[in-house]
Amino acid sequence: MHPELQKMLQLQFFGKEGFVRRKCEKCGSYFWTQDEKQKLCGDAPCVEYSFINNPVGKKMDLHGMREAFLSFFEKHGHTRLKRYPVVARWRDDIYLTIASIADFQPHVTSGEVPPPANPLVISAKHKT
Repeated sequence: MHPELQKMLQLQFFGKEGFVRRKCEKCGSYFWTQDEKQKLCGDAPCVEYSFINNPVGKKMDLHGMREAFLSFFEKHGHTRLKRYPVVARWRDDIYLTIASIADFQPHVTSGEVPPPANPLVISAKHKT
């Protein structure tokens, strides 16, 4: 680490509270911890996700997670829509949509035409 960066990171709070800076043995990222023996950063995929050392939720693959997301919103009154194209032909400032809302610009967001459903939910395709 560059000496200037090292110096900037030596904040009184960290020393006073017993924090040490470590490098994750799995991914190489740096992290702060109060546990001198901690070797992994604590983030996925280096460790299983937990909240205050308690596992959270159940493991799902991408399809299962997408389905859980869409089903949650459907149960709360949203209409599920099929995926829209990712090429934003109507926008000259973006090449790929950054969010599903871009699919509705400018016609729906301007009020020119009504949305296909309201409220609605879409899950964009992710390359796997």
